[in-house]
Amino acid sequence: MIDRRDMLALGTFGVLTLGASSLADAAAITPDQVSLPFHGRQLHVLDLTHRLTRAFAFTPGRLSMEAVEGSGTNAGMALNRISIVEHTGTHLDAPRHFSPKGASVGDMAISQLIVPLVIIDIREKAKANRDARVEPKDVAAWEHRHGRIPAGSCVAMLSGWDPLGAFANYGSLPPAERRKSPGFDAAVMDILTKRDVIGIGVDTMSIDAGQAMPAFPVHQAWLRSGRWALEGLANLDRAPAAGALLFAGVAPLENATGMPARVIALY
Repeated sequence: MIDRRDMLALGTFGVLTLGASSLADAAAITPDQVSLPFHGRQLHVLDLTHRLTRAFAFTPGRLSMEAVEGSGTNAGMALNRISIVEHTGTHLDAPRHFSPKGASVGDMAISQLIVPLVIIDIREKAKANRDARVEPKDVAAWEHRHGRIPAGSCVAMLSGWDPLGAFANYGSLPPAERRKSPGFDAAVMDILTKRDVIGIGVDTMSIDAGQAMPAFPVHQAWLRSGRWALEGLANLDRAPAAGALLFAGVAPLENATGMPARVIALY
């Protein structure tokens, strides 16, 4: 796990000054995870991002890509023009998504996007109920085991959900089950606000449970309080429940309400 001194070092980009020899010693564990020397021990870098493809067509508007006319030259240059809804694939919701005067992605400081990661596992509940939620008792159970949730952290729900698999199986489900998906319970928002949590995340495509939409009570309460959210996270089952650092890499696009993100965990 990463202690406070390591977090400080990472926060000042110490990981970027490891040197060529350390980077050469990095060992790939899987295609989306690497381990490298850091302060005399191994630092694991885990990708929490789904590959962004047209398979995420269930979001409003398809991802499209086309070559820019005339970009092919003898020099070998290629350019593509892309069109995408901000909230596609693994992505960040900025406060402006539900608050017209809230911060946009372009307003967010880098210090808001490198934070301690807390993972609350509700996989057992989600197996029994497609509309399972992170409830106050789940937060209490995590704190009983790991201590108080760190201020300034991102609290992520691990439900075992596969967004692309869920979309592929949508037509085979009974109508009553189609709108169900795990998410946060609105009652948890006040608890996390009092813990000074800055972000929440889910492995589904919405921080609201499926049957809570289209009212979006969690989106309303959380984003309007000036905090952010990550949706469509991957590989949370391979990260520790406590002790990791999360980095949400988003382009600081002015006025954007959200942005596809490259999210990684360091531990």
